[in-house]
Amino acid sequence: MGATAVPGALTKGDVDLGVRVNKEGFLTSCVELGCIYLVHQPENWTPTYASFTDSETGDPPVGVQLVVRDSPDDLLFVALRDLLRSDPGLLATYNAFKREHEGASYEAYTEAKERFWKPVLARLRAQRAHS
Repeated sequence: MGATAVPGALTKGDVDLGVRVNKEGFLTSCVELGCIYLVHQPENWTPTYASFTDSETGDPPVGVQLVVRDSPDDLLFVALRDLLRSDPGLLATYNAFKREHEGASYEAYTEAKERFWKPVLARLRAQRAHS
């Protein structure tokens, strides 16, 4: 998942892995992944989404996005990936955004990335609500 799952997308050289589990296995998976990876952005966690990283030790760095299969978080990741794959204009805009923020601190990049995706995610959520 992430940029590595979208042909033509720029990547910062890390690997993003999507791990999809059944609802019953979510908490156990959080514990197990937490034994291997560092907790990442806990402020963004939901009852069906958690993230982990090995950014301090990995070569290349790995990020793990854990989601409950068929949850809104899972479907949003799939929809976002599919949107980037199908919309060359959005992909070009996202690549330009990444170039513009190259060399920025992780915190600054993360905040800017959140602002970039906010209207796109709102549009995806609205589309999902109407379909």
